[in-house]
Amino acid sequence: MSFPSFSLLLFCSNFLLLPILTYSKEACEGAQFAQMPCRCCKMDCWYSVAGSAMHQLGHVPGEAGEREALATLRLIRACMIAECTPLCAHNLMQKRMSRQN
Repeated sequence: MSFPSFSLLLFCSNFLLLPILTYSKEACEGAQFAQMPCRCCKMDCWYSVAGSAMHQLGHVPGEAGEREALATLRLIRACMIAECTPLCAHNLMQKRMSRQN
């Protein structure tokens, strides 16, 4: 298995995290959250974890190395699993039920 080069990983992490970190609004407005709770929850994980990492590190996660970027992405994933799974599963069940009716 081949791993991506460090420069590619750094570029990707900055490409994904920098726009999120510079965006200061909430992930979703109230009406958007009601329509897309799963997506909004996942976006909130991105914003909150990436913002927290930037505050803690003092720079965009990944600037000081690949481990930093990967650690931040792992934290974002863990947040999505812990916080969003119930919302996403409930939303998926509602969609399936509406298709059957």
